[in-house]
Amino acid sequence: MKLISCYIAHFGKINDFKYDFNEGFNSILEENGWGKTTFSVFIKAMFYGLEYSPNTKKKLMERNHYLPWDGSLCGGNIVFSTKEGQYRIERTFGKTDKDDTFAIYDNVTGLECTEFTSNVGEEIFKVDRDSFEKSVYIPQLSLGTSMTDSLNAKMGNLAAAKDDISNFDVALKTVKDARTEYTRNSKINPGKLVAVKQEINKCKEDFEKLPIFEESAEAMSCLVEEKQANLDALVMEKAKLAETIQQQSKREQELGAYRIQKENLNQEIEKAKEFEVFFAAGVPSDDEMAMLEQTERDLTVHERALRGIKEDIQRENPVFEAPFKERIPDISEFDLWNKMAANLSELRAKAEHSKLSEESNKQLTELKFFFGKLVPTDEQLAEIEHATTVITGLEAQISQSNDRLKSLTAERDIMEKLNKKSSIKIWHILGTVLLVIFIIFGIVFSQYLDNNLGRIVEIGSIVAVVLDVLILFISGRRARVNRIKEAKDYEERIQEEEDSIEITKLELRELFEKCDEFLSNYLLTRADTMQENVYEIRRKLDQYKHLLEEEQSRHQEAEGTLDQLADLQLELYTKIQPFATPYGINLYEMGGEYEFLAKLKKDADRYADYLEESEEIARHENSIKTMTADIKNILEKFPVDRSLDRAEQIQSISANKRYYLAINERIANLRDEIAAFETKHAVDDNVLSVDDLQQQQKSLDEQIMELNKQILQERDNLSTALEEVERLTDVSEQIERLEVQEKECKKSAELLTKTEDFLQKARESFQAKYMQPLQNGLHKYLGLIDGPTGTHSGYSIEDFELDMDLNIKLSYSGSTKGAEYLSQGYQDVVALCSRLALVDVLYPDEKPILILDDPFTNLDDKKIKESLKLLNRIAKDRQTVYFTCHESRL
Repeated sequence: MKLISCYIAHFGKINDFKYDFNEGFNSILEENGWGKTTFSVFIKAMFYGLEYSPNTKKKLMERNHYLPWDGSLCGGNIVFSTKEGQYRIERTFGKTDKDDTFAIYDNVTGLECTEFTSNVGEEIFKVDRDSFEKSVYIPQLSLGTSMTDSLNAKMGNLAAAKDDISNFDVALKTVKDARTEYTRNSKINPGKLVAVKQEINKCKEDFEKLPIFEESAEAMSCLVEEKQANLDALVMEKAKLAETIQQQSKREQELGAYRIQKENLNQEIEKAKEFEVFFAAGVPSDDEMAMLEQTERDLTVHERALRGIKEDIQRENPVFEAPFKERIPDISEFDLWNKMAANLSELRAKAEHSKLSEESNKQLTELKFFFGKLVPTDEQLAEIEHATTVITGLEAQISQSNDRLKSLTAERDIMEKLNKKSSIKIWHILGTVLLVIFIIFGIVFSQYLDNNLGRIVEIGSIVAVVLDVLILFISGRRARVNRIKEAKDYEERIQEEEDSIEITKLELRELFEKCDEFLSNYLLTRADTMQENVYEIRRKLDQYKHLLEEEQSRHQEAEGTLDQLADLQLELYTKIQPFATPYGINLYEMGGEYEFLAKLKKDADRYADYLEESEEIARHENSIKTMTADIKNILEKFPVDRSLDRAEQIQSISANKRYYLAINERIANLRDEIAAFETKHAVDDNVLSVDDLQQQQKSLDEQIMELNKQILQERDNLSTALEEVERLTDVSEQIERLEVQEKECKKSAELLTKTEDFLQKARESFQAKYMQPLQNGLHKYLGLIDGPTGTHSGYSIEDFELDMDLNIKLSYSGSTKGAEYLSQGYQDVVALCSRLALVDVLYPDEKPILILDDPFTNLDDKKIKESLKLLNRIAKDRQTVYFTCHESRL
C-alpha cells in the first residue's frame, strides 16, 4: 500500500495545500508552527476519521483541535494504491461525527467504490485506530508502544476473531474481579472471605466477654435497690416540709403587702436622689420649658435654610467677581454687544471666503520655499530637459560601446586560446610520423635488400625526409604570420572602441555638471533619473504660478471687507476688553468675542445671585447666633448628656422633670400607707419566710428528680447488660455457621484463582508464537543503529527484550530493569526499534506506509544519523513519510 497524493482544503491551520508523495523516503522539512503534526493527523484522519466525544471538558479531542476556527469546511482527499487498484478517499468533518461525510472512488475509472466502507483504515491496515497509532503511525514524543487486542489478533493471524480476543480479556477481567470480591483486603469494602474471617474473630472476642457482662448485671441490680431506698426517704422529708409551708403562708399573707410597699418606697427614694442631683439648679417651670422648645424649633428652621443655601452655592461653580468690581453690565448692553459680535462673525466669514483655502495656502508656502533660490524660466527648463534627454542617449551609447568592447575582447581571447592549442597542426604531427617512418623504412630496407634496390630505397627515404622537413617549415611560418595579422586587427578595433567611449564620457560629464548645477537650487526627492527631477520642477512651477495668480485675485476682492471688519472690531473690543482683562484674555490677540460674551453674561448673572444669597446668609447667621446663645445658657444649668444633639438634650430635661414630679408624688403616698399598716399590725422579721421554705422544697424536688433519673438510667443499663448476656449466649451457634461459610468462600476463591491462572497461561501461550519474531526484529534494528558499525553506546543488544505487553526490558548486572532506567534519548532509540520490529511482524507480506512526526528530538547527532540511515534503508521496501523541523535531523 502506498500514498500517491493528497489535497487539504482546510484542516487545522493548513489551507488549500497539495502534496505528491514519492515511492520511497518522503522527508518534509518545515519550521515550527507550519503544521507538520497537523499534516500527519490529516493522513490518519483520511483513513480512520476523527474521534468524537460529547464530553470534551477534561481532554481536548483531535476534532476540536483541528476544526477551523472560522467555521469553514474542514476536510480534503487522499489518493493511494493497493494491489487491487488505485483509490481516492474524500472526507469532510463537522462538529460531531454525524456531520462527517465520506466517499471513496476508483481513481482510474472515477466511479464510487463499494469495496471499502467508512472504516477503510481498519479494512486496509487490519488494525483499529489505537493499534494504528501504536504501529505504523509514530507521533512526536510518543515512540513507545503497547499491546492492544487488535494488535494481538493481527499478529496471531486472527483478524477475523478480534471480537473473541476482546471477549477473552473481558472474561479474564470478570474472573479476576470475582476473585477480588472474595479476597479483597480493604478496611472500607473487604472481600467476602475476608469479611467472614473478620466476623468470626469478632464473635470469638465477644464470646470471651460473657463472664464480664454477667458480673456487671448483678452489680447494677444492687445499685438500683440502694438508690430506690434513698428516694423513699427524700419523699417523706418533702411531705413534712409541705405542712410547715402551709402554716407560714397564712401568716405571711398579712405581711406580704407591707414588705412590698417598703421595698417600693426604698426604690423610689433612690430614684429621687438621682433627679435631685440633675435639678440642683432648680426645676424649670412649664412656661420656661415651652419657650425653650419653641426657640429650638426656630433655630432648627434657620439652620436648615442656611444649610440649603450653602449647599446650593457649593453645587454651583465658584463665583468669579473680579470683572464686576466696578459695575455689572445690564441686559441692554449685552444685547448690543452680541449684535456687534454677530456682525463681526459675518464679516470674518466674508473675508475668509476671499482667502486661499488652508490646503492651497500650505501648498503655496511650500512652493515659495522650494523656489527660494531660483524661479526658472521656460527657456531654462527647456534647455535642461534637452540636456537630460541627451544624457539618456549618451548613456545608452556608452552601454552599447561597452558591450561591443567586451565582445571584441572575448573574441580576441578565444582566438588566442585556439591559436595556442592549434599551434601544432595535425599535418605537422602526420609529417613527423611520416619522417620517422621513412627513416626506419630506409634503414631496414638498406640492410635486408640487395645493394641496388637497397640503395634506391635509401635515397628515396632521404628525399622524402627532406621534403617533409621543408613542408613543415613553410606551413609553420605561414600560420604564424596569419596569427600576428589577426591579433593586430583585433587590437586596432578594441582601441577604436575605447577612444569612442572616452570621448562620449567627456561629453556626458559636461552635461551632468550643467544639470547638477541647475538641480542644486532645489530640494528634490530622490529619483532614478534626472529627467524625473526636471519633470517634478516643471510640475511644481506650473502649480506655483497658478497659486500666485489666485492669491492676488482674492486679495483684491477682500480689501473693502477687511477695512469694515477692523472698524467694527475696534469699537466692540474697546467696550468689552476691560471685562476680559480679569480673565487673562486679550481680545485683540485672541479674538473669540462671541464666546467671551456668553461666559461674561453667565458670570454676571451668577454674581448677582451670589450677592442676594450672601445677604440672606448674613440674616440667618445673626438669628442662629442669638438663639444658640440663649439655648446654651439654659442647657448649661443641667447635667444632660452632651453627646446628644440640641433637641434631644431639651427633650431629656422635659422628660426628667416629668419623672421627678411623679416619683415625689409616689413617695408621699407610700409613706402614708406604711404608717397606717404599722399602727394596725405587729411586725417580726426573724421567722423564715414562705419563700425560704419553698426554696428548701425546691432543693428536695431537685434531689428526688435526680435520683429518679439515675434509677431510670441504671435500669436501662441493667436491661442492656441482660440483653448482651442473652446475645452472647447465642454467639457460639453463630460462630459455627460462619466457619461453614468460611470454608465455602475459600473453596470459591481457590477455584477462581486457578481459573485466572489457566486463562493467563493460555494467553501467554498464544502470544509466545509471535514474541520470538518480535525479539529478533528488535535485536536486528538495534544492531543497525547501536551496533559496532553504529553509535555503539555500550549496551549489549542481547540484553534488550520485549514482554507480552510490548514493554522494553533490560538485563544488566544480573537484574532486569524497565526502559525508564535508560536516558530519554536511548529510550527513544529502543522504542523506535521495537516499533519497526512490530510493523515487520504485523505485515510480513504487505508493506503499508510508515509515518514519523519528528521522533528524534531527544537523540544526539550520531544516533540521529544512524536512525536516518535505517529509515532510508527501510524506505527501499516501504514508503516512509518523515516530518522534521530542523536540518540536523534530516
